[in-house]
Amino acid sequence: MSKRYKVIIIILAIYLVVFFLIYGLSNIKDGTRTLTILVGDNTVWEYSDKSWLNITREETIDSLSWQEYKVFLDNKYFGEYSMWYSDNKWYAFNSDKSAVKMEGELIAYRSNHDLKIKEFETKENSNYTYVHQVLKENKLPTSSQMTVNNVVNFDIDNDGIEEQIYTISNAFASDFYPTTIFSIVFMVKDEKVYSMYTNIQEANYGNGCKPYIRSFLDINDDDKHEVILTCAKYSVQEPEDMLFQLNKEKFDLLISNQ
Repeated sequence: MSKRYKVIIIILAIYLVVFFLIYGLSNIKDGTRTLTILVGDNTVWEYSDKSWLNITREETIDSLSWQEYKVFLDNKYFGEYSMWYSDNKWYAFNSDKSAVKMEGELIAYRSNHDLKIKEFETKENSNYTYVHQVLKENKLPTSSQMTVNNVVNFDIDNDGIEEQIYTISNAFASDFYPTTIFSIVFMVKDEKVYSMYTNIQEANYGNGCKPYIRSFLDINDDDKHEVILTCAKYSVQEPEDMLFQLNKEKFDLLISNQ
């Protein structure tokens, strides 16, 4: 074998090793990850074999009881507890099987890897530049009254710069009467708008939902955060929980409970 061919083979071998280290290990890790997430009392998601499943069968949910979960309340770590599901509600128990009182919005998980869940603050929005832009893009008047107009500053992609995530809606108005109900969630990064969730429909008694950011969590250990968005519905209707992932130019919906 000539020296030239030996050099070519060595270069190809190095290329294959580098390619495997960059892409192969990531895929292997992703394929072996298993995860169960409890979002409040209404949502159970499972991840395995690179796919998501929304758990709704009572028998399956019951089988997840009395297992250890890492519990977060209002995105603050609360501890590791056995969780029990009864009468459409999750209850926490310590190692002595004594009930533990939980106050706050529940996120709990069990997995073969750690999730990073971070606290954040939701503020009332006072800058309407991008809100007006998004309303115009959706053919909605910029004078629209709203029941939700909030913003969260959070570094989703871990580049050291916080993005702004806006939630706006006019659902469930009590002192004005819109003919069109809208709920819109979008992110602003480098003065560019990234749409996450848009729901626009003709007004009908009690329709629509109020969106809010429920949690930021790194589910695949890439130092980038996925978003749990909850849209609260009228009266006793079950809220819609959605898990979004930022994928370059857009948000992908990974799974929903509806």
